[in-house]
Amino acid sequence: MNRSGVQKSDFSEKVRLLRWGSLLLCLMALFVVSGCGGEKAAPGEPEITVIAAAPPATPLPPPTETPTPTPTPTPIQPPVPTPVVDLTDRSIYTANLKPAFAGDVDALPNAPHYFIQAELIPGEVPMVRGVQRVRYTNQEAVALEALYFRLYPNLPAYNGTSTVGGVIVDNEWATTALEYDDSALGVSLAGPLLPGGVADITLWFTATLPTSVFAGTAGSGLYGFQGNVYDLAGFYPTIPVYDDEGWNLEITATFGDSPFTDAAYYQVELTLPSQQQAVTAGVVVERRGNGNGSDTWRAVAGPVRAFYAAASDAFAFISEEVEGTTVRSWYQPGGETGAQTALFYTKGSLPVFNRLFGEYPHNELDVVAMPTTGFGMEYAGVLNLAQSFYGEGGGAFAVATPHEVAHLWFFDLVGNDQPDEPWLDESLANYAVYLYYEDVAWPEMRDGMMNNIFLYRYHAAQNLGIDRPVAGPVTGYDASNYINIIYSKGPLFLHALRERMGDDAFFAALLDYAQTHRYGIAYPEDLLAAFRRHTDAGIDDLYQFWITGP
Repeated sequence: MNRSGVQKSDFSEKVRLLRWGSLLLCLMALFVVSGCGGEKAAPGEPEITVIAAAPPATPLPPPTETPTPTPTPTPIQPPVPTPVVDLTDRSIYTANLKPAFAGDVDALPNAPHYFIQAELIPGEVPMVRGVQRVRYTNQEAVALEALYFRLYPNLPAYNGTSTVGGVIVDNEWATTALEYDDSALGVSLAGPLLPGGVADITLWFTATLPTSVFAGTAGSGLYGFQGNVYDLAGFYPTIPVYDDEGWNLEITATFGDSPFTDAAYYQVELTLPSQQQAVTAGVVVERRGNGNGSDTWRAVAGPVRAFYAAASDAFAFISEEVEGTTVRSWYQPGGETGAQTALFYTKGSLPVFNRLFGEYPHNELDVVAMPTTGFGMEYAGVLNLAQSFYGEGGGAFAVATPHEVAHLWFFDLVGNDQPDEPWLDESLANYAVYLYYEDVAWPEMRDGMMNNIFLYRYHAAQNLGIDRPVAGPVTGYDASNYINIIYSKGPLFLHALRERMGDDAFFAALLDYAQTHRYGIAYPEDLLAAFRRHTDAGIDDLYQFWITGP
């Protein structure tokens, strides 16, 4: 798309939670947060075996970035009837919004509108098989000759596979081509899709899930089946952002974030074995038994950046309402204490960020213990935290939880090019943790963020000779400096801006940025423009020193 007084933490709760203190501050110095997996395996450490995915029925061509045309098939009856659904009706999404934000269902009348029917099929190589129909409106100023879908499981970070069968566009079979090592599917159009034009696409897909994890990848348990949890991040073919660089289709790094998508509307019917509990983006509006040992969960989500789902037969939750949003903290057996801690930090930080960045419009939020080797991961309306935090030893909830909560704004509500400009959401989310502890008057945690995370890691990068400008794509980094620069040096830029502008102007600019680009896509120049609107002080030198370099 083209660019375009909170209640303080109870002191007794602080005392109870400060029992984590010594462990937490040690963890801060080595902290890894969302959007990147665990550290790479140490030299000599044995490799983790990943079960090979079952090959597709028809062998795919060799990996290539050159389009490989697929002949248009002879029209036949599709294997599953094309779903019949009204993709112009957005009224159902009021179920996903607080009453005050019900009008947001019409905020993006031309956003992509997905209807997905999918079934999880357990097995030695688990898979998700489904059909989806998408209404896509060309919101660009140029005609489009083709449409693209990202096949995320085919990226190196995901370690799975994704295949697409037939594709129908406006009731005609379409020619398709796999590109970018099969991680993108190009769909040819019968004629140019003019600005404002609408295409109706139906496709059939199968995605396989890995059952083991390569350490040091963005996968890191964030897609696949392990620890009794099915993690279905990016399981469906997804339309990427088209901007002034064209379609965003690059092969992303094995750490950092891969998605870059427009906000969209989703209706999803997900069929699971009956013993499985689903956690999804948006809200579940129906669960029906199918009489064959499976249940179908119908969820609606929108406007959101993407659709996410997880499932397990061991999930339980505790919940609390926070300023109109029902927060559910999910855990597995033995993890209730961790779930209470995750809920504590979520219900503490959500009101702070509501006031600083504008009220969160959705009425449900799920925080889930997941078997990731990273610290956490953000999705639309679902925040994942490492299952390892939930045991007797505890974990870095105090940093990871508010960081992920901040991503509800800086990733979901305000989208950005995560593969090419990761600092724009990660640096803002990590600085938001500092703002949270400052706001609730918890100086030990505030100073721990500044000294043990921001300054410690930035100075470590300088001392190790791996300092570099913050700007740049994830592929331009290696694992040794990505965390130090994106999560530590980036927040120091924001703090320097604040000191020069003053608090009133700085916080007005942050609110302006978050509200101006709500449900849209923002770029670095949009963030700078928001700050410039609220100060006469020059800031270009700070941006050059911290972000772009000389």
